[in-house]
Amino acid sequence: AQTATGVSAGMSVYLFSHPDVNEFLTGLEGSPRDTIRPRVEEYMNANPQVKAEMSAIRQPLVDMRQRCGTGGDDEVS
Repeated sequence: AQTATGVSAGMSVYLFSHPDVNEFLTGLEGSPRDTIRPRVEEYMNANPQVKAEMSAIRQPLVDMRQRCGTGGDDEVS
């Protein structure tokens, strides 16, 4: 729970300090679920710095899930 809370807090701070990224992600709300992942992937590929920064924020959660064997696709891509 601490890891997830830390990642959530880190992501919150990141989005607050990067309003353009926050606006993009918030703008996806209400979109059909099957269109969200491709749009996020396209955005991240066009913004590799954002992708790297968000991946770094999420890395502790990815690591924990891999250690615990819960898997899942946790990369921001």
